[in-house]
This record gives sequence, C-alpha cells and structure tokens, in this order.
Amino acid sequence: MNRPSIDPALGLDLVEERTLTKRALTVSVLIPAHNEEATIAQVVGDAYAGLDVLGASGDVTVSASGCTDRTAELAADAGAKVIEAPAGKGAAITAGLSAVTGDVVCLIDGDFQYFGEPPLSALLVQPIMHGIADAVVSDLYWRPLYPQLWLHGFFAPVAGTLFPELVAKVGSTPWSGQRAALRHLWPAELPNDFTVDLELLLHWNRHAVRLRPVLADDWVNPQRPKPDLMAQELEVLLKHAVAEGRISEERTPAVKRWYELAHQVMAEYRPEHDDPRDFERAVLTRSLDELRRCLVES
Repeated sequence: MNRPSIDPALGLDLVEERTLTKRALTVSVLIPAHNEEATIAQVVGDAYAGLDVLGASGDVTVSASGCTDRTAELAADAGAKVIEAPAGKGAAITAGLSAVTGDVVCLIDGDFQYFGEPPLSALLVQPIMHGIADAVVSDLYWRPLYPQLWLHGFFAPVAGTLFPELVAKVGSTPWSGQRAALRHLWPAELPNDFTVDLELLLHWNRHAVRLRPVLADDWVNPQRPKPDLMAQELEVLLKHAVAEGRISEERTPAVKRWYELAHQVMAEYRPEHDDPRDFERAVLTRSLDELRRCLVES
C-alpha cells in the first residue's frame, strides 16, 4: 500500500531559541465561599502568599455566597475584599468576576486547604505568566472514590466520545474548581449552580489556545456529594455537543440511556469488597462498552 507522506513538522516552524514571552500580568485571586468560616482565613492568607511568590501585583476577593456564618467577617479580617453574592457556586463566580480587574483570574474554593509549595495560586498562575498556558486546571494527584467514579464512569467515556480533544487538555481531575485563566477567557454569563466548572472547561476548550493541567500537591477539602450533578452535567455536555455539531439531536436519547446504565454500574461499588483502583478500571471499560452499544443501537 502506498501511503501519502506526512510532514514531521506538522506545519510548525522549528526554532533555535525560546519564542514564548514571560508576561507581566496583574492577578486577581477569586474565592467563592459558602459558610466557610473554618477555612476562609487560611485560604485568603495562602492566596496572598501566592501573590508574593509570583512577585505580582494583585488582589484577593472573597465572593460570600449566601453565607449565614462569619465567612465574610473573617475574610475581611484576613485582608480580602469581600462582596456579597447569591447562593450558588456559579452565582458567586459571576459576582466575583464583575468585581475583579486582574489580567489573570485565579479561582480557589473557600474550603480548599493546600499543603504543597508554592501556594496553589502561584502554582496555577505561573504557567500563564510564563506564556506557556492561557488557562489551567489543577491536576490533583489524589481524591476519594466518589469523584473518581465521576471521572471513569461518566466524564472520560462521554467527554472522550463527544469532546476527545478536551480530555487530553484537562488532566485526571477536570472536576477541580481550582483553576486560572487570562481575564478575557472568563465568560460573561455562567450558570448559577455547580455545573459552572464544566461550563468553564467547555468554554476554554473552544476559546483558549493553550488549556493545560497543572500537577498539584497534597490537599484536602470537605466531601459534599452532589447526587444530581452528573445528570445536570450530561445535559450541559449534550447541549454543547449538539450546538457544535458533534452529535445530532436525534442521538441524544441514546446517550441518556447510556447514562442510566453507567450510573447503575457506578452504584455497584462496595468499599468493604472492591479494590478502588480495580473498580475504577472496570467501571471505565464497562461504561465505554455501554456507550458504544447505545450509540450503535441508535
């Protein structure tokens, strides 16, 4: 068989010196927080420490989202600018974006405790300031099984089918709320709820030239399972996929049938019996098989 030759440079000009440029940018660290009085002062302090590491001028803003505790008071005492926002993570981010002015906006959750060096805000913003990324999401090396099931049973199969290029850009924890991007890459309109994290990924997938994961260190935050979130995120993925011509409207019911099957597979996990890593691998294989079957049958 005679195959056509492929140019190994793939259209890129090979250079002998660095072409990327370090950018002098201001940084806004935006912290959405709902009743996070136990951690908010530490998160604000870490954000300021990150600005010091970067050597960048900037600000730290807490978007107090429907708080009924002392989150706003303690954040202000720690030196942050505080704004009041409606309840909902997306609503908190939207309100915060309207209040910050940095060339880069870095998002850190108000309940997120990071133990690595440098501080997480610096780790996320550095690639953007060095010109090697325009938007980043933290790739957290460890996570309890609940969101790992989300990754293996849900996101990797369906996003890998509908948005295969996205999976390669966002690392192993694309659900992470810890992320940063150039100011112009943050959309003016966002959903008010927790689907905001996925909406941001899909927006950056379309508009950021270089969306990349950033490897992060040890951390902890409270586990708050959201049982309805996957179904909501499936609607978001399908909406974008149909709008971009990646799937026809007529085939979306097949993907929804797959979701119900994948959800049943994920629900089979029994911590007293199943090894988490083995179960993750099995879930990925079974979920992919079910998705392919449903699409073929449609």
